[in-house]
Amino acid sequence: MEESEYQEKAYEYAFKRVPDDKRKSLLSLTVVLSGYPIALSNFVVGGTVGFGLSFLDAIIVLLVGNAVLISIVIATGLLAYKTGLSTAFLSKRAFGKSGSHIFSFLLTISAVTWVSLNGDIFSRLINSTFSWWPLPISITAVLVIYMWMLSAINGYKGLEFISMLGVPAAIVLSFVGVISVGRSADGFSGVFQYVPSEPITFTTATASIVGGWVFGATITPDVCRFAKSKSHVVIAGLVAFLIGCFSFQFAGALIAISTGQGDFTLAMTALGLGLVAFFTAVFCLWTTQDNNIYGASLALQNVIKDTKYYGKIKHKHIAFTIATLGAVFAAGGIFNIIMPIIQFLSLLIPPVPGVIMAEEWFIKKPKHSFVVNHRAIIAWLIGGILGFISLRTGFFVPPIIGMFSAGIAYLLMEKFRQSSELIDSEKEEVIG
Repeated sequence: MEESEYQEKAYEYAFKRVPDDKRKSLLSLTVVLSGYPIALSNFVVGGTVGFGLSFLDAIIVLLVGNAVLISIVIATGLLAYKTGLSTAFLSKRAFGKSGSHIFSFLLTISAVTWVSLNGDIFSRLINSTFSWWPLPISITAVLVIYMWMLSAINGYKGLEFISMLGVPAAIVLSFVGVISVGRSADGFSGVFQYVPSEPITFTTATASIVGGWVFGATITPDVCRFAKSKSHVVIAGLVAFLIGCFSFQFAGALIAISTGQGDFTLAMTALGLGLVAFFTAVFCLWTTQDNNIYGASLALQNVIKDTKYYGKIKHKHIAFTIATLGAVFAAGGIFNIIMPIIQFLSLLIPPVPGVIMAEEWFIKKPKHSFVVNHRAIIAWLIGGILGFISLRTGFFVPPIIGMFSAGIAYLLMEKFRQSSELIDSEKEEVIG
C-alpha cells in the first residue's frame, strides 16, 4: 500500500472526497446504512403511535413520517455522493472554515450523549435480564461502549462487518416477535380492531417519528459519500429507512397493542420472548452506536484540520476518545439529566442541513474559502429559534420547522446579497 493511500485509510478519508475507486457496492451501502436506524428507540416510537391511534391511522402516520425522513436521507446523501465529503466537511461549504466548527461540536456532543445514554440503558437491561451478572451498572456501561467502539475504530470496514451480521439478525428476531403476536390469544384481529383509550393527534404522532430520527437522517452523508452512483443513494436510503425505521416501528406498534406494554423489553417478555428481546437489543444498539462514534470522529477531524494537529491524529484514536467520553458519562449516570440535552440538540442540529441543502441545491457558490459565513450563522439561529417556538407551542414538528426555516432564511439572504451586488455593479458601469 502506497504511503498516501495508507494515510487516507488511517484518517478514513476525513480530509477530502472518497476516491471513486474506493466507493462501495449497493449491497454494502444498503446494509451499512440500514444498521444505523435499526434501533430500540424505533420499537418505543412504534409502540407510542400504536397505543394512541387506530391501527390503520398508525400505519398512515408511520408512512408519512418515514417519507419525510427518507426525503432528507436522499437529499443529503446525494450531496455526499457528489462531493464525496462527510457531514461535517459538507458544512464547511455553507458555514466557512471556522463556522463549520459549531456544527462539528454539536455532532460530537450529540453522538457522545446518545452513546452514553444507550450504554446506560443497555447495562440496566443486562442487569435485569441476568440475575447472576456480577458487575455494577456503571462498569457494565463502560464495557458495552468499548465493545461498540471495536467496529467504529476500523472505519467503514468495521461498520460493514457488524451491519452484515447485525441487520439480518435484528430483522429475524423482530419478525419472531411479530409472529408471536399472530399466535397470541387475540392474534392480529385484536390488533386490527384496537381502539385507543387515550388517543393522540396526527401531528403529535408524526412529530414523534420525524423528531426521533431527523438527526440520524441528517448525518447519513458519512456513509453515502461511499456511494458509486445517484441511484445507489436513492435505493439504499429508501430500503435502509423502510427496514430500519418503518418496519421496526410497525413491529413495535403490533407488539405494544397486543401486549398492552409500550416498553419493548416488557412487551417481548409478556410474549415469552425475554431472551429474544435481549439479543435483538444487542444488534440494534451495536449497529447504531458504532455509527455515532464513527460520525463524531469525522466531525472532530473537521475541527482538527484547522489546527497544528492536522494529519497527526488518526481516526482510531479519535474514535477511542469519543467512546471514552461516552463511557465516562454513562458511568456517571447521564440517564438522569439527558432529556434537556436531547431537546437542546434536537433544536440546534436540524437547521444546519437546511442551510447546507440551500447552499448546494440553490445557491451553488460554496463558501469553504470563507473563515465564517455570517449569513449561514444567522439562518442557523433563525431556524433554532423558530424550532424552539414550534416546540413550546406544540406546532407541527420542531426539527422540520427548524430545518426548512433555516434553509429558506439562508436562501433569501443570499438572493438579496446577489441582487444588491448586481445593482451596485450596474451603478458602477453607469458611472464609468
